[in-house]
Amino acid sequence: MTLQRHQNQEPEKKDALIKFALLGMLLLAVLAGASWYQQTLAPQDGTVRHDCDLQQGLCYIELNNSRLELEAGPLPIRSLSQLNLTLNLEGLDARRIWADLQGADMYMGVNQFEFQRDSALRWRGHTELAVCVTGRMTWQLTLKIETPAGLQQHLFEFEAQ
Repeated sequence: MTLQRHQNQEPEKKDALIKFALLGMLLLAVLAGASWYQQTLAPQDGTVRHDCDLQQGLCYIELNNSRLELEAGPLPIRSLSQLNLTLNLEGLDARRIWADLQGADMYMGVNQFEFQRDSALRWRGHTELAVCVTGRMTWQLTLKIETPAGLQQHLFEFEAQ
C-alpha cells in the first residue's frame, strides 16, 4: 500500500514542476515583451531633451527660428487627475501634434494622446497619469510635432505622486 501511494505522488510532483517551469517561462516572456515594447515607444534619435520641470510651471524653449511654450496643469500634477497641457508655438508650421507619456524607470502602459488646435498659435491636449505603486514616479513627456520639414520631438521630465 505504501509503495503504490509513493508511485502516485511521483507524477503529481512532475506535473507541478512542469507547470511551475511553464509559468516561469511565461513570466519571462511577458517581461521581455514589455521591455521591448517600452523601448519601441522610447524617444527616438533626434529628440531634444529640455531641462524644464513641468511641475514648476511654464516651460519656455527658444529654438532656431521658433519658440515653444508648454504648460501643464492643474499644479501639482498628480496621478489619477486630469492633466491639461497647453502648447504655444511661434514660428513653427505644425500640422499635427501628439504626445507620448511614459514612466522613466517603469513601464506604465501606453499613454498617447493628440493635441487639438485652439487658435493660430495654441494647441491643447488632455490625459491622465496612471497610478504608480511606489508612490512617486518620474514621467517622460515626448511632444511629437509634425511639420512640413519633418518630425520634431521634444522630451520633458517631471515627477508626480
